[in-house]
Amino acid sequence: MRSRRHDSDLHLARAFAHNARAFHAIAWTDYDRVGARSAYHSAIAIELGLKAYLLHRGLSDDWNRAHLRHNLTKALRCVRMLGFQNIPDGIAELAAVLGPLYASGALRSGMCNPELPLPPDAIDQAICDLLSAVEAAIGVECEANP
Repeated sequence: MRSRRHDSDLHLARAFAHNARAFHAIAWTDYDRVGARSAYHSAIAIELGLKAYLLHRGLSDDWNRAHLRHNLTKALRCVRMLGFQNIPDGIAELAAVLGPLYASGALRSGMCNPELPLPPDAIDQAICDLLSAVEAAIGVECEANP
């Protein structure tokens, strides 16, 4: 029998995966696909996808909040340590560029225009592939393609 807390984390993992798709769709439809607005929504999609996997593997939302905060590189390292192997090409590079700007609030404020490591279509595909892999790993039906 699962504990109530574990069940709630699994529900939260599914919600995070669903919300990651929504933020990815917003990034896909942003009028400025290479600017801070799209980068901000992309960073949120990556964060929610990675944290959905971590929740599924038993790390609580409180643990994620206290230890990872908005550090995309650290979240990526944690999912790898927990056995997630389907990280698409480009995600680590995106995490390295977007992570510090996202954590500092610079993306949210629109005060920066990050130099992204991939073209917009490749970024969209990498995030889509990441979210599909997370959904498969946690047993959520794929909601792919914005």
